[in-house]
Amino acid sequence: MRAFDNSQPGDPAKAADAIIAALDADRTPLRLPLGDDSLDQIIARVDSDRADALAWEGTIRGTDFDR
Repeated sequence: MRAFDNSQPGDPAKAADAIIAALDADRTPLRLPLGDDSLDQIIARVDSDRADALAWEGTIRGTDFDR
């Protein structure tokens, strides 16, 4: 384990500071992904979900009772 110490990409002290800042914010986020790679993954997922929702919009909106 000592061989890996300080070789991880994330800095625990910066993560702790980010968490405290989020908790102290006027609007605390529901989720707070930390790390450079996490934002890229979230954006890719949101873009994919958006594309699926738009492609299926007619079906999604068409499941309500007719009025």
